[in-house]
Amino acid sequence: MLIEPIKLNNVPEAECEVLNLEDFKINPDEDIPEPIPILHTWDERGNLLPIFTEDNISMIQGKAKSRKSTFIRAISTAVMGGKFGMLECTYRRNRMVIFDTEQGAYHCSRAVKQIRQLSGRNVDYYKLAGLPVSSKKYLVETHLKQNPDCGFVILDNIVHFLLDFNSSTESSELNEWLIKLKGEYNTHICVVLHENGSDIGNGKAKGHIGTLLENTCETIIRVEKDKDDKGQSIVSPKAMRGLEFNPILMQVDYQGVPYLSWYEETDKPKKMRL
Repeated sequence: MLIEPIKLNNVPEAECEVLNLEDFKINPDEDIPEPIPILHTWDERGNLLPIFTEDNISMIQGKAKSRKSTFIRAISTAVMGGKFGMLECTYRRNRMVIFDTEQGAYHCSRAVKQIRQLSGRNVDYYKLAGLPVSSKKYLVETHLKQNPDCGFVILDNIVHFLLDFNSSTESSELNEWLIKLKGEYNTHICVVLHENGSDIGNGKAKGHIGTLLENTCETIIRVEKDKDDKGQSIVSPKAMRGLEFNPILMQVDYQGVPYLSWYEETDKPKKMRL
């Protein structure tokens, strides 16, 4: 069945192509494999718990200075090196890229060097702070086109891919762009977003884009400072499509190196870095 193009206002004619309805139909007789885990951990019984999977989107959220970027370095080390603490990666397309839209050259350079020191590999890391939104999107797509083996993308911070994070139209377009990218390049896209600043924000991701991403993402991870010890942070699953992992305690040494251990409210966990 062919659908004739419908003329819509403000829609380019190139988008009004004839579509074949059958191309989008799900066949119940077709066996589609589960998404391949990119990063995973384990529960107390030894069951594998996928955190990020192929062809999906995730979000890391938290208030300003909650150490989201520190946790990104831990994730990157696990993906690039195969293991970091309780985080593991056996994914074959474990080349990854980080697009940083906030930090200056010095802090970006520190992050790159630390990831290499901990994982033994160089990560593709780009500083996009100050570029127009269209340029940021162009560079992300250019990297994915030139690197088909890139299986994991981090966009830190996704709000800088918008002019107005409260614009419903602009946020919807960005959300659709992310969905298009992860499907077209069969990659996982992990976005970073601030939470509303006040205590009455109830842990809600910032702006209209935050609301959309909460519905789109397979995994949402929250990073917050420990109320009893501001020198460490707690990493916990806010929402996951699969089984949730236990909260993680993240401590940082004087060089900014993260140490991960399982979080327990009563006992002080031992540091663990592998």
